[in-house]
Amino acid sequence: MDRLLIDKAMEMPPIQRVALAELLLASIDHEEDEISETWISEVNERMKAVHEGRATLLDFESLLP
Repeated sequence: MDRLLIDKAMEMPPIQRVALAELLLASIDHEEDEISETWISEVNERMKAVHEGRATLLDFESLLP
């Protein structure tokens, strides 16, 4: 695995890492194009909502009891 690629990805803000992860997973799931496009659209909408303050991100640690 390319360590430089991983290091660069880890420098990205969390919301961008989520979007990258979704895109990478979608690329190996072999979903139909329409389904992939729908998920990509959903990720983009969620990123936009966070950016506009209509949604907030939760830290995974805060979800644990």
